[in-house]
Amino acid sequence: MTRDVIAQAFKDAGLAGRGPELLALVRPCIQLTVSRTDESQLALGAARFGGSPDLPAGTPWPAWRDGRLAFIAQLNLTELASFEATKVLPSSGYLYFFYHAEQRTWGFDPNDRGSWQVFYAKPDAALERANPPSELARDGRFHACALEYREVLTLPPFESTILGALQLREDQRDAYFDVYEKLCESNDDAPSRVLGHPDQIQGDMQTECALVTGGLYTGGPSGYKDPRRAELQAGAPDWRLLLQVDSEDAAGMMWGDAGSLYYWINQRDLAVHDFSQTWMVLQCY
Repeated sequence: MTRDVIAQAFKDAGLAGRGPELLALVRPCIQLTVSRTDESQLALGAARFGGSPDLPAGTPWPAWRDGRLAFIAQLNLTELASFEATKVLPSSGYLYFFYHAEQRTWGFDPNDRGSWQVFYAKPDAALERANPPSELARDGRFHACALEYREVLTLPPFESTILGALQLREDQRDAYFDVYEKLCESNDDAPSRVLGHPDQIQGDMQTECALVTGGLYTGGPSGYKDPRRAELQAGAPDWRLLLQVDSEDAAGMMWGDAGSLYYWINQRDLAVHDFSQTWMVLQCY
């Protein structure tokens, strides 16, 4: 799927007049194909879902209030550096992703912060394969999986802040929905991805990130009715997907009811490669 194909799809759907605006919202992502592997066959520092991370020597295993976090993913940024989508990331080094071992947080409470961690290691870090601590819950141990990459273009979900900002008419929204459904069908077999737009399940996560990181609870109506909402929501477009992790059978990962983990980062933090303020949302069916 190329930009020309997308532009033609908008034209065919009667959206030619809004085509340039819509096309400007298209973002590349790196789709991840996940396959179970013998961890001993993974080189030190190689990308993976699950298994054991290769952490810089002396790095403590991440923990939160009630115990150690589950290791989710390790990305080798050198492996991704040749793709257009990843030009916003460091060209080398490693990114690590952890999450609560028993999935007790979903990202809609400001107090959830700390129940996941994302951190970066420089390329010259002395890595050591870190075995999961003995006290890590069984539900937080996943099979090691190798990753394969494919760069594809993604469209903003039907419910998204940046699409809503275009104020499409109802007939245009219907036409966009049809284009989105048609063009995204081919991507449904590999929703796990680095960057791009999310394969969204329940609703607009950019607004959720803006509100909850501003201190508002978004697990109910209170945060959306709060008088601070308008000011905080103005920053919603600045939130970008960093990593989406699907319920991957090969890794033994199941998020809620066949859902996904979404790690989001604010554009200002991404620009300076500060991953410490990443926010995570769990959505499921």
